[in-house]
Amino acid sequence: MSGTVGVERVREVALRYRVGELSTDELPMAAAELVAEGCDSPALCDLAGRARRESAFESEALLRQVVDEFGLSWPELADGERWLLRSLASRAAAGRTTPLELARAVTERELRGVGEDEKALTRLLNQYCWCCGGRWTPAEFAVWEADVRAAAARVSAPVAGPGGTATGAERQANCPGT
Repeated sequence: MSGTVGVERVREVALRYRVGELSTDELPMAAAELVAEGCDSPALCDLAGRARRESAFESEALLRQVVDEFGLSWPELADGERWLLRSLASRAAAGRTTPLELARAVTERELRGVGEDEKALTRLLNQYCWCCGGRWTPAEFAVWEADVRAAAARVSAPVAGPGGTATGAERQANCPGT
């Protein structure tokens, strides 16, 4: 694994934790996976060796230290929500999840800090009503699905943003392959 990829994987774990996709109980396993992928830092190895039932305070503190050791800043909640929406949109655009599954995952969340493409996608997702969605004709539903997939493709296109890929030899030294 290259250093840049390793830094991005650490960032992804922090973002997943930030939006609740990873619990503190799951952090040691996520850290162990990073170590198995070739990433290395003192705090990462410490976190990987912890038990699932460690103190939430200690696990989060170690994750924050890992993030720091990889030269990243702790992600804001809005960064995590933006990452989550982009990640889910990417899955929908690639056909790995349905637009309906995407709608279920997103409509319950209050997404902050999203751009115009993300807002357009969430507006489309919110058009589907869980109580009366069955009233749509198959043709209307197919049009909605196509519109969601197109919007998801726009959202999942790679962009540089706040807290993006760390650069510099000092930030990449923690993972092999650089």
